[in-house]
Amino acid sequence: MALSESLIDIALRELDSTTCVCGEGKKRKESFCRKCYFALPRGLRNRLYLTISDGYAEIYDQCKDWLKENTERIPRG
Repeated sequence: MALSESLIDIALRELDSTTCVCGEGKKRKESFCRKCYFALPRGLRNRLYLTISDGYAEIYDQCKDWLKENTERIPRG
């Protein structure tokens, strides 16, 4: 049985990536590409950086869910 990645491991791996969850390019150490970032409501965008050391993975996951549910940026499924 394979061990699954933790939410924190996934968030940190994606933060270090140059590919956004939508598939477009992004800079390392940025959570999302510019299009995804600015598609998020201001409150969620602000929380990403207010919680960078504590709770970042949970907020990042909430942002991905919001993008999936409210935009066409991330395919549903």
